Amino acid sequence: MNITRIKEHIGAEVTGIDLREPVDAVTRKQLNDALVDNTVLIIKRQDLTPLQYQHAAEVFGELMPDQNPRYAMKDVPLVRVVSNRNLDSTGKPANNPTDRRWHTDHVNLECPPKCTMLYGVKMPDEGGATGVCNMRAAYDALPDDWKERIKDMKTANTLISSALAKNHNPDVLADQAAMKKPLTVHPLVRTHPESGTKAIWFHQSKVDHILGMSPEESQTFFFELLDVAIRPEFVLWHRYDIGDMLIVDNRQAMHKAPTDFDHSQERTLYRALAKGDRPH
Repeated sequence: MNITRIKEHIGAEVTGIDLREPVDAVTRKQLNDALVDNTVLIIKRQDLTPLQYQHAAEVFGELMPDQNPRYAMKDVPLVRVVSNRNLDSTGKPANNPTDRRWHTDHVNLECPPKCTMLYGVKMPDEGGATGVCNMRAAYDALPDDWKERIKDMKTANTLISSALAKNHNPDVLADQAAMKKPLTVHPLVRTHPESGTKAIWFHQSKVDHILGMSPEESQTFFFELLDVAIRPEFVLWHRYDIGDMLIVDNRQAMHKAPTDFDHSQERTLYRALAKGDRPH
């Protein structure tokens, strides 16, 4: 197995491993350490059925179900299909192809996933890359006044921010209306449980509000913060070859789906989530 850094601040490529075969404890640790060090890993040239993909994803931890089971695979429910061919209950595309925001997954849960894992199944002829940003590096590079400003901020999280609910997926809005649990409060600056480093951490669409701000003020603040924090050197855009497996350390990264491809062509990935701990 070879692990090669892609950029100074983010990304490593892994070759020389076949995830259809058992992975021993030493190799698992090497892969996990590389994920923590590089924020995102790309494991190249895999050839996996959905069930094999589930087992491959388990290398990075115990898997958890997606909170939206509508697009889970029937026979492999811990694997979700992420595709521009997914439809909502009205027959329209499940996601707005022009609304793509930087985020980390499932922040409305008490214990969001440790990592998100995506596997390239079908790609358009051009474009379709997933963007990942090292938010640990982004936090470190913030001016001191910004660090002071955000250090104690907390976010109140739900399925979809009330500021963004208009024209959103009707199935998610129905789930939101049926929810009985209170908003989940998390820190805006998260400490990584393995490295002890700090990172900016949120899902803009799932933060109803920052404590002390209105939902609308919170959305404006996020754009201001990201405009300062996200720099090209901290970002990796990965366009999948079929069989690429992308692993994102959600505890120190945000990622973003693309808008730059012809949506008459199919873009389909498998997604799996590894269980995480409560942010602090």
